[in-house]
Amino acid sequence: MSINLSKLAGGAVQERFEQEFQRIIENIADPNTDAKKKRKLQLTLTFEPNEDRSISELSIESKITTAPPMGVSTSLLIGADSDGVIASREIMQTRLFEDEESEPTDGQQHPKVSYIEWKQGGQA
Repeated sequence: MSINLSKLAGGAVQERFEQEFQRIIENIADPNTDAKKKRKLQLTLTFEPNEDRSISELSIESKITTAPPMGVSTSLLIGADSDGVIASREIMQTRLFEDEESEPTDGQQHPKVSYIEWKQGGQA
């Protein structure tokens, strides 16, 4: 006896595999995940036979394990205002001096790098 997985359950097993496979390769391609983390795709086929063993229900489940997005961090300045209310602000200084002279003077355009790219070692 031969069972073709691509035709089992009207092709649903093959379809489920392809959907989960796509999710894994999208996770691998995502620059916000750790490239070194292993990903996993499991297809579980569960057989539940009837009393006289002439018929079996077959349920198919899929499960994937992907790499989670990498964490990001920032710095907060924390203090109390004049009324004693504790407050915080994100420290956002990107340049030492906020004036036109602090712009690059070499006449070239410099690419903008997102915060996540910068934290992952991108060049500004």
